[in-house]
Amino acid sequence: MFTATEVTSLKARYYQALTAVAAGLVASLPLGTARAQQRVAPDPNAPRLLVNVFRAADKAQGVQAADAVRNRLISDVAGKNLYVLPKQDIVNALNQSGFPPDEPLAPNDARALGQLLRGDEIITGQVGRDSAGRTVVNAQLVLVRDNSLIQPLGTFPVAKPGDAAPGIVREFREAQKQYQAERDCYAAVRGNKFAEAAAAARRGSAAYPRATLTRICLAQSYVQQREAAGTDSVRIRAFNDSALAVAREILAIDPLSTQALRIQYAGLQAAGQRDQATDVLLRLVAADPSNSRLLEQVVNELAANGRAGQAAPLINRLVAENPGDPNFLDLQLRVKLAAKDYKGGIAAGQELIRSDTSRATAELFTRLAAAAQIDSQPQVAAQLLAQGVAKFPANGALLIDYADALTASGQTQQAVDLLTRAAAQTPPPSGVYIAQARVFSALKRPDDAFRALQQAKAAGDSSALVAQYAVQIGDELRRAANVSKTAADYQRAISVLEFANQTSSTPTGQLLLGATALSYGQQQLQAAQATRSCEAVATARTQFAVANANVGPGGRGNPQLAAQLLGALQQLTPIPDQLGAALKCRR
Repeated sequence: MFTATEVTSLKARYYQALTAVAAGLVASLPLGTARAQQRVAPDPNAPRLLVNVFRAADKAQGVQAADAVRNRLISDVAGKNLYVLPKQDIVNALNQSGFPPDEPLAPNDARALGQLLRGDEIITGQVGRDSAGRTVVNAQLVLVRDNSLIQPLGTFPVAKPGDAAPGIVREFREAQKQYQAERDCYAAVRGNKFAEAAAAARRGSAAYPRATLTRICLAQSYVQQREAAGTDSVRIRAFNDSALAVAREILAIDPLSTQALRIQYAGLQAAGQRDQATDVLLRLVAADPSNSRLLEQVVNELAANGRAGQAAPLINRLVAENPGDPNFLDLQLRVKLAAKDYKGGIAAGQELIRSDTSRATAELFTRLAAAAQIDSQPQVAAQLLAQGVAKFPANGALLIDYADALTASGQTQQAVDLLTRAAAQTPPPSGVYIAQARVFSALKRPDDAFRALQQAKAAGDSSALVAQYAVQIGDELRRAANVSKTAADYQRAISVLEFANQTSSTPTGQLLLGATALSYGQQQLQAAQATRSCEAVATARTQFAVANANVGPGGRGNPQLAAQLLGALQQLTPIPDQLGAALKCRR
């Protein structure tokens, strides 16, 4: 098979020259010389066949195999039945298009050349070695109209590559026996004459028992009928079973038939056999490894089934075979992260950034940094986000994530400086003030954190998020006040919790406000008794009222604590009036 890198480079050179060639160079090719090689002038209606250079570790062997097959075809097949495109025509076209004529073309490029030379069929193949170390030649017949329509021509152990030509040509001539039946089958399918299509397909398969082309048509006819069956479950199941049965026949002949594998995959999906369908999808990727869209589908299927780890070896192989290919690196990144191989995913992402800087988006930096955080690598997360911020200095999400990463890695002052610069932008990035509040809270600077939350509310940030952080800061201040027992500390806590409830009221926020007000009221009662202060009496009375207004509604979050607080309030609420009367305080 051809690697994605080979396909890309070949396409680039081929299509660069394609327009010029198609515009007039084909007319100048020396077809007369080629025709002279055929013993009989070809029928203008005869199919036209292109023999592609075979793929081989030794290029000379690939050329030798292709030349032998081409010459044998010219010798054995009458021109009125088949026109074999002469080698010189092919060499001229390849040279004019910038392709080396002694190297095999990738499937899509071979098809494009076949179209350019008005070809109908392509014979291609591979020269290799079997497990016993013998030279073997594999050959396939490919239809130009759709290069996924493939007829295997067999595997031939030989002394040298050219020796396979007689067997390949013999099998090719046998395979031709299905041609008319295949054409009749597709014509019937187009006319929705499915019984005629089935009869034609079976006729072709009977004439050539190893036929894949007629079987593909038959399987596709069953698929079309399944799709047209609407909601008739009986007919859907019957046509689906028939399509699957034919697909199995095709795969018994050609295990790498992408047509049959696609039909089998869809049929298993329709039958609800999802795991088996995913296994077929993996086989389909192995048969068509340069198809990144298909690979993406496999990744998504495996991830949905919790089987992303199965795709990792396949992705690793593709990346190794296509070093620096950004599409495969991107897929590797996704597979690794889906399989929870965070280190592998981060490495793939970093290589992707090096290979294609256009892929280095803010979202990519964020995703990689999140993986590093999950993998307990805060320093790596900070480094990735630093790269992102350097490239996207005005991206608010990156700036905030970087600040959080710096805080997590203990670099809180750097985080403060970064967010201060971010907040100075016009307009400030969304969420920057909440991020400041988090950092100030981590630095035990609650007043600065509260001011940042007030700015966040004014800037229109999420009310729920602002309130959530305000509750956290208010609770910290409440705990500190319960230790210090000073009025100032209670007032700080209450102001923050009141802000939280005014921004977005929650049971937790209300309960904490009520509890803090109760504690502050108790502290003021003690102060009033010690100093005979009517002002402290009034403050206690006010705080108990605040507590009564909030503990009850806030009790939905913690009924047990609320009951305890309400019990204390019931005892304490009358005391300010009693103490005020004793002190002769005005109300």
